[in-house]
Amino acid sequence: MMLHKLLPLALAAAGTAAHADVTVVTTTAGNASFINVGGTSTSLIKGHRMRTNSAIGSRNDALIIDIDGRRFVSVDDGKKSATVTPLDTISEQLNKAGVGTIQATLTKTSQTKKIAGYDCTVHDLSVTLPFSITGHPGDGMDMNLVLSGQACLSTDAPGLADYQAFYRASADSGFIFGDPRTTKSPTGASQARAYAELTRKMAAAGMALESHVTMTASGSGPMAGMFAKLAASDITTTVTQITAGDLPAEQFDVPAGYKVKTQK
Repeated sequence: MMLHKLLPLALAAAGTAAHADVTVVTTTAGNASFINVGGTSTSLIKGHRMRTNSAIGSRNDALIIDIDGRRFVSVDDGKKSATVTPLDTISEQLNKAGVGTIQATLTKTSQTKKIAGYDCTVHDLSVTLPFSITGHPGDGMDMNLVLSGQACLSTDAPGLADYQAFYRASADSGFIFGDPRTTKSPTGASQARAYAELTRKMAAAGMALESHVTMTASGSGPMAGMFAKLAASDITTTVTQITAGDLPAEQFDVPAGYKVKTQK
């Protein structure tokens, strides 16, 4: 699960800004064992579609989330190919990931900042998700995944209304915000669900111009210690630029002539 495709997508909105396509540039730093950390991503939103272009070193990736089409599209411009993953193919894994109800809280504080030229208010956040390492609750391998930290949320950033509309539609459709291949394991599916819930919680309150999130896991089973180490992360994302303006629709489609593979 590429972080430059995940946490940068956890920057959401609510407000009365004029409707317009929106582009957000984000930098990511920190450490995590299950995702690539460090780099720059550019997320483009047009209606119910988002394309995130990410760069880590010499590697460039693109992930398109198409809500109306209920699909993820990973684009490899170097190989002139694309991999399509229908949302329905990962829904079962996502539903099995949690053995209990996700609990998420977002608490506004009195602290304010200015990020990328816009005012934002710091919020404390926490997400807890009970899950099973094996995907079979009650077999002695149950654990708790906890995300906690802070996010600075803005209600006056450009493109705010369209940003919020996208995340609201994604929540209604059951989308995650990262590489869908990670949901093949119960642990990966749980991490994806937890980040998606965090994203949606922030989306209701404002655009996250900056966030610092840690992830921990705990349990009593024989493999709990190992999986706790795998889950541990400490990640900071910062928005460096926001622009609102019309985006070409073709940026959200697979380019003509590309070889397309559909994941089952």
